[in-house]
Amino acid sequence: MSKVGIDYVFIGLGGLILMVSGACSTPVSRAGIGYAESSRDLPGVTNLSRDGMIYFAGQPSRQTLEAASQRGVKTIVNLRTADEMRSGVDFDEGETVQQLGMKYVNIPVTPESFAPADADRLHEVLGHTTDPVLIHCGSSNRVGALWAMYLHRRRGLTVDEAIERGRRAGLKSDQLTESIRKASQP
Repeated sequence: MSKVGIDYVFIGLGGLILMVSGACSTPVSRAGIGYAESSRDLPGVTNLSRDGMIYFAGQPSRQTLEAASQRGVKTIVNLRTADEMRSGVDFDEGETVQQLGMKYVNIPVTPESFAPADADRLHEVLGHTTDPVLIHCGSSNRVGALWAMYLHRRRGLTVDEAIERGRRAGLKSDQLTESIRKASQP
């Protein structure tokens, strides 16, 4: 076999190893517990960031949802309430998501209702998929708060580490940050 042929065999084996190792991991382990990074992967959305296979964003447009579907996103997690969706979105997001072949999950979160149980629900969603997930609210502020609560409760980060990672995913609210701190106290 020529040197070029051997190189292709090694490249192919390396790709196979990466595919197999990725298939055996959960989405959270693929996302890691690293810092979310700003992303331009999906058009038509504000405050988009990503941690591995998990996207964080403000309200997606139809165009964003179509692009997400094309990029392999299989689950959309909406943190907005029904009232917010009726007054601020000009299409039926749940129906659109289902038409695009993705799963739609609504975990309505408000600054007043935000609780550890919300992070437990997110854990259930993430635990049942190995595919990319898009989590959104109106601006990504609640997304960052929920991500921080999840990382603290379910991934064992200290509250300060979790809040820092939540900020990179969109957390800006002092009220939500305080809720995370209160929930972490025994």
